[in-house]
Order: sequence, then structure tokens, then C-alpha cells
Amino acid sequence: AFQKQDAVFIGSKRLLGKKSSKRSLRYWRNVGLSFATPKEAKEGNYVDKKCPFTGNVSIRGKILKGMVVSTKMKRTIIIRRN
Repeated sequence: AFQKQDAVFIGSKRLLGKKSSKRSLRYWRNVGLSFATPKEAKEGNYVDKKCPFTGNVSIRGKILKGMVVSTKMKRTIIIRRN
């Protein structure tokens, strides 16, 4: 199936006599909280609606610093905080 980003409109009308650029349109954003947007999110071609950089998901809650101790549970990790 054809995958596209929701925020990019790909059906725009082409002007006669104009050469279109080969660069594809890509939506990415700065999520804030001192997170740098990865290069793969800016220049890649993946489509993920649950990605905070290219999709429609906001980062909520607190930012924790520590070391991951266990990842045995599904969608859950145990962190040892410093």
C-alpha cells in the first residue's frame, strides 16, 4: 500500500513549463525539551504516525535520567535513577 505523511499534500497542481524538484516533501518538527531532531527524521523516507518527530504524537510527562535495568515487560522498562 502507498504510504504518505498526513501533513504533506502530494496532489498539488503542477504549473506548465515549470520543472519540479526531485526533492520530496517531508514533514518533521522540533519537539522541544532539548531533544535534537534526528537526521533520519529529516532526510529519511519512513512513515510512522506514532513518531514524535514526524508523526502526530506529543511528548508528555517527565524526563528521567538513569540507567535501564530491565526491559522484560511489554512496553515497560525499569530505570535505576542516579
